[in-house]
Amino acid sequence: MMKVERRKCLSLSSPAPTGGRQILAVDVGTTHLKAGVLGADGRLQRLAIRKLPVVRDETGRAEHDPETLWTRLVDAVREVVVEDPAGVRWMVLSAYQLGLLPVDESGAPLTGILTLQDTRSLETFPGLLERTDFRTVYQHTGCPPLFQYPLAKIEWLRTRRPEIFRSARWLLDAKAYLLLRLFGRPVTDFSTATASQLMDVRTLRWAPDLLALAGITEEQLPEAVAPETVLGPLRPEAAEALGLSLETEVIAGVYDGGAVGLGLGAIAPGVGVMNLGTTAMVRRAADHPVLDSSPRMRLQTYYLAGGLWFPGGAINNAGSTLQWLQELLGLDIPQQEARIDAKEPTDLLFLPFLTGERFPEISPWARGVLFGLRAHHGPGHLLRAAMEGVAFALRLVLEALAENGLMPRRLRAGGGGARSDLWMRILASVFGMPVEVPEIPEPALVGGAVLARVASGAAPDLPSAQMDMPVRVYEPVADWVPRYREQFHAFQALLADLATAFARSL
Repeated sequence: MMKVERRKCLSLSSPAPTGGRQILAVDVGTTHLKAGVLGADGRLQRLAIRKLPVVRDETGRAEHDPETLWTRLVDAVREVVVEDPAGVRWMVLSAYQLGLLPVDESGAPLTGILTLQDTRSLETFPGLLERTDFRTVYQHTGCPPLFQYPLAKIEWLRTRRPEIFRSARWLLDAKAYLLLRLFGRPVTDFSTATASQLMDVRTLRWAPDLLALAGITEEQLPEAVAPETVLGPLRPEAAEALGLSLETEVIAGVYDGGAVGLGLGAIAPGVGVMNLGTTAMVRRAADHPVLDSSPRMRLQTYYLAGGLWFPGGAINNAGSTLQWLQELLGLDIPQQEARIDAKEPTDLLFLPFLTGERFPEISPWARGVLFGLRAHHGPGHLLRAAMEGVAFALRLVLEALAENGLMPRRLRAGGGGARSDLWMRILASVFGMPVEVPEIPEPALVGGAVLARVASGAAPDLPSAQMDMPVRVYEPVADWVPRYREQFHAFQALLADLATAFARSL
C-alpha cells in the first residue's frame, strides 16, 4: 500500500502534440512530489514521482531542504515534458499548507522549510496561548489554536531564532517559495493563505492585528491571490531549467488537499472528501466559511476556489503512522493486510499521534499510545489497530461536520491509503456510511487540471470542468459496525483520560 519512489515516467495514454494545449500539474506533498501532463480534457497522460526527504532530529525538527525541493521539481517536470515541451501551455501548482520558510532579500533560504510535522513551535506555543484571545482569532481566521499554524511557527522563530527572524525579508510557504523561483515574485493562493492563521476569512486579506501579534508586516508575506489567477509566463531561467516554452503560463492553484478535493468531485452536491495520505482530512465544500458553532473550535475553514470554502478537519498522522510501523518492525504491509483482511476488529487501541495533532478535539500535546497490548498480539494486530486509530480520529472530524449541518451524503476517498481495500472497509464501518474511491489516477493532479481549465477559459466554471469518473464503493461490514461503535467510544474515553498526562509531558 505504501508508495515507493518511481523514477521511470509512467505513460498512461499515447500522448500526441496538442499545439500548446496541455496542462502541467505539479503537486507537492509532505513525502512526495508529483508532476503530470494532462490533456485539455483533464486526462492524465504522463506522470513522474519523486520522494521528498524530511530532515528530522530529536528536537522535533521536520524540514524540507528548499534546494532539494527545487531540484526534485525540475527533475520530475523535465521527465514528463520531454516528449512535447512545446505542447504545455499551462502550469498549475498545488502544495502542502502550514509550511514556513524565511528567506532573505535575494530569496535565499535562511532555514529549511518547516513542514506541518515540525513540532518545535510547541516550545513557545504556551506563551502564545497566554497572551492571545484565540476565540477571537478563530472568529476572524477559521483557524483553531494549534501549534502547527505558521503564526505559531513565526512565534518560535522570533523567540528561538531571533537572528534569523530579523534577517527575514519574506516569510513564505512551500508554494510561495516555488512560485518565487518560477515566476519571480513571492505569491501564494487564498487556500494556502487561509491556513496561516494570519488571514481574515471575512475579507481575504492579511489581518493587521495578527501581523502585529506575530511582529511582522504585510510586506514580509507573499501576495495572496485567487487560485484561478493566471500569474503570467515563467521566468526565462525557470523555463530553461524545466525544459518548457517561454509561453508557458503559471496558474496559482490550490493547496494539495484542495486539489485532491477538486479531483474527486468535492463540489458535487452532498459529497464529502477524505484524503488519506501521509496526513488525512475530511472536508465538504460550502458557499461560505463555516465555523464550529460549539466553543471547541473543531472546524478548520479554508478557502477552496470559485467562491467556495472547504470546512472540515485534518489530522497529522495517517499513512505516516503505517510507514513508521513498517520501518520499525520491517513489515510487509500488503502481506500483513492479506492475513488480517477477514479477521475481526482488534482489541487494541492505537492513538496514532506520533507528531502531535492538529484537530482541536485531540490535544495538541498528544503522543502516540498503544493501549491494551498483550502477549498474543503480533505485527498484524498493530497494523490493523493503527488503521483503526486513524479511522477513529477521522470520525471525530466527521461528527464535527455533522453537528454543523455539513454531514455528507457520500464520502469519496483519495490518497495512497485509498488503495488499501482493508482500510477502506474499516473506514466505512467506523463511519457507518459507504466510502467511494474514484478510479482516477492521481486526483491532486486531476484537480489541478480542473482549476487550470477554468483559469484558461476552457470551462466556464468549476462544475463544468469536473470529469465523470467510475467509483469503487466500499460498504460498511455489518459485523464490524457495532464493534467499532464500542471501540470508538473507548477511543474517546482514553483520549479524555490522557489529556492531563499529555499536558504534563511538555
